Amino acid sequence: MMRWLRKFFYSDDPVVKLVSALSEPEAEMWRELLMNEGVATMSKNVGSGAGYQEGRATMFTRDYDLFVKQSDLERARAILDSLEEPEEEGADPERG
Repeated sequence: MMRWLRKFFYSDDPVVKLVSALSEPEAEMWRELLMNEGVATMSKNVGSGAGYQEGRATMFTRDYDLFVKQSDLERARAILDSLEEPEEEGADPERG
């Protein structure tokens, strides 16, 4: 795992923000989806509370950002955009 992190951060291909303001479950779900598609992805808690809100721990604060390599940015956007495309009315998902 450490080799992956080293390769992710120490290269000529800069790390860029893909999306921000995600909850922890959303960030992990999207990170896993992108990793399964071959896009190296890192999630980071950028909130000041680091998972705490009003003195109690919560995983539903929207403090997570996803980062990818610049060279993977367009591909990652296309993958995530495909999740948000609405289905056509009356379309049968079984028939494609």
